[in-house]
Amino acid sequence: MEYWLAWFHEGNDQVKQVAAAAEKMGYAGIAVSDHVAIPRDYTAVHPSGQRHIHAHTRFPDPMITIATMAAVTEQLRFMTYVYVLTMREPFSAAKQAATLAMQTDNRFVFGVGAGWCEDEIAVLGHDPRNRGKRMDAMLEVMQDFWEDGMAEADNAFYRFPPTGQFPVPGKVPVWIGGKSPAALRRAARFDGWMGMNYPMAEIRELLDRLNAERAIVEAERGTEPFGRFVMPQTEPDPGIYHQLEDWGIDGTIAMAWTVDDPAFHPLEAKLEAMEQFADRFIKPR
Repeated sequence: MEYWLAWFHEGNDQVKQVAAAAEKMGYAGIAVSDHVAIPRDYTAVHPSGQRHIHAHTRFPDPMITIATMAAVTEQLRFMTYVYVLTMREPFSAAKQAATLAMQTDNRFVFGVGAGWCEDEIAVLGHDPRNRGKRMDAMLEVMQDFWEDGMAEADNAFYRFPPTGQFPVPGKVPVWIGGKSPAALRRAARFDGWMGMNYPMAEIRELLDRLNAERAIVEAERGTEPFGRFVMPQTEPDPGIYHQLEDWGIDGTIAMAWTVDDPAFHPLEAKLEAMEQFADRFIKPR
């Protein structure tokens, strides 16, 4: 089981110190959350059913944050958890992901999702009603750029002539977040799946559905590496992590401290919590 430190709702300070400490303590990576502009009175409901963010919640740009963290580490990996692709257009998203993958020596996993906050997607100028199909069209364009630097499109969402984007990364690992049937089918076609804050019973059900979808894909393409990553809706516990590992989960979020708890705003408190988590779950292995 890999443990990826959660970097959720944090500011722009402490980024370098936390990344350097995470690498020394043995964390596999850091997972960085994403939102752009949250409407104060949004009405969308998070899949967990909780209203866990608001207009003043801190969300530094995840790509820049990861680049900063990568600059002070050598082995630590990074993922967007989860980058809301449908709030963007595919050209700059492809460019940023490719640049980050190459400049981090391929230590970057591009975790993307269609997004749950329809209000935010609309504020940024995109139609939330077609976000799933539009995301599929975006990923097709982006993968074309990543493969050989050239892409073109003529569909309901994008229409442009042969267009170049260089340099070419060759491969950017794409893991798909979400739990809807469409999200699981989409994840099965890419490099991995990211689940977010689900009860254990639901995780088991989602894995069964995901594995069935992945089996269909592998019957067509053959067996390829595929990641399964989830954050259980429970307190950190060795028994829980062992169960997830038995189910085929490769990695999980390490919630070393309570998100939004003022007691963990000081850097010293974060580092102490990280050390305690590492002593309990990472170093014994």
